[in-house]
Amino acid sequence: FSVATSIDALAVGLSLAMLEVSVITPAALTGVVTFALSMAALYLGRRLGQRFGKRMEIIGGLVLLGIGLRILIEHLAG
Repeated sequence: FSVATSIDALAVGLSLAMLEVSVITPAALTGVVTFALSMAALYLGRRLGQRFGKRMEIIGGLVLLGIGLRILIEHLAG
Protein backbone atom coordinates (compact mmCIF):
# COMPACT_ATOMS: atom_id res chain seq x y z
CA PHE A 1 0.00 0.00 0.00
CA SER A 2 2.84 2.38 0.79
CA VAL A 3 4.44 1.71 -2.60
CA ALA A 4 1.15 2.51 -4.36
CA THR A 5 0.85 5.77 -2.39
CA SER A 6 4.42 6.72 -3.33
CA ILE A 7 3.80 6.01 -7.01
CA ASP A 8 0.62 8.09 -6.86
CA ALA A 9 2.51 10.98 -5.26
CA LEU A 10 5.20 10.72 -7.94
CA ALA A 11 2.57 10.84 -10.69
CA VAL A 12 0.91 13.90 -9.16
CA GLY A 13 4.26 15.65 -8.78
CA LEU A 14 5.21 14.97 -12.37
CA SER A 15 1.80 16.09 -13.60
CA LEU A 16 2.06 19.39 -11.72
CA ALA A 17 5.55 19.95 -13.10
CA MET A 18 4.47 19.25 -16.69
CA LEU A 19 1.46 21.53 -16.38
CA GLU A 20 3.71 24.21 -14.86
CA VAL A 21 1.33 24.66 -11.94
CA SER A 22 2.60 26.22 -8.74
CA VAL A 23 2.88 23.50 -6.12
CA ILE A 24 1.88 25.88 -3.30
CA THR A 25 -1.87 25.92 -4.04
CA PRO A 26 -2.41 22.13 -4.29
CA ALA A 27 -0.18 21.52 -1.24
CA ALA A 28 -2.04 24.12 0.83
CA LEU A 29 -5.43 22.77 -0.25
CA THR A 30 -4.35 19.21 0.60
CA GLY A 31 -3.16 20.38 4.01
CA VAL A 32 -6.38 22.26 4.77
CA VAL A 33 -8.63 19.37 3.72
CA THR A 34 -6.53 16.84 5.66
CA PHE A 35 -6.61 19.03 8.76
CA ALA A 36 -10.37 19.61 8.55
CA LEU A 37 -11.18 15.93 8.07
CA SER A 38 -8.81 14.92 10.89
CA MET A 39 -10.45 17.40 13.27
CA ALA A 40 -13.92 16.19 12.27
CA ALA A 41 -12.86 12.58 12.86
CA LEU A 42 -11.40 13.43 16.28
CA TYR A 43 -14.58 15.26 17.28
CA LEU A 44 -16.83 12.46 16.06
CA GLY A 45 -14.64 9.81 17.69
CA ARG A 46 -14.73 11.62 21.03
CA ARG A 47 -18.51 12.01 20.90
CA LEU A 48 -19.10 8.39 19.92
CA GLY A 49 -16.62 7.22 22.55
CA GLN A 50 -18.43 9.16 25.27
CA ARG A 51 -21.79 7.82 24.20
CA PHE A 52 -20.97 4.18 23.45
CA GLY A 53 -17.73 3.62 25.39
CA LYS A 54 -15.92 0.32 24.96
CA ARG A 55 -18.37 -0.91 22.31
CA MET A 56 -17.17 1.79 19.91
CA GLU A 57 -13.55 0.66 20.35
CA ILE A 58 -14.58 -2.89 19.49
CA ILE A 59 -16.51 -1.74 16.42
CA GLY A 60 -13.50 0.33 15.29
CA GLY A 61 -11.25 -2.71 15.65
CA LEU A 62 -13.68 -4.88 13.71
CA VAL A 63 -13.83 -2.32 10.90
CA LEU A 64 -10.02 -2.29 10.68
CA LEU A 65 -9.94 -6.09 10.65
CA GLY A 66 -12.55 -6.11 7.89
CA ILE A 67 -10.54 -3.68 5.79
CA GLY A 68 -7.39 -5.77 6.29
CA LEU A 69 -9.19 -8.99 5.35
CA ARG A 70 -10.64 -7.39 2.24
CA ILE A 71 -7.21 -6.20 1.10
CA LEU A 72 -5.71 -9.63 1.83
CA ILE A 73 -8.45 -11.43 -0.12
CA GLU A 74 -8.10 -9.06 -3.09
CA HIS A 75 -4.35 -9.64 -3.23
CA LEU A 76 -4.61 -13.40 -2.87
CA ALA A 77 -7.32 -13.62 -5.54
CA GLY A 78 -5.61 -11.28 -7.98
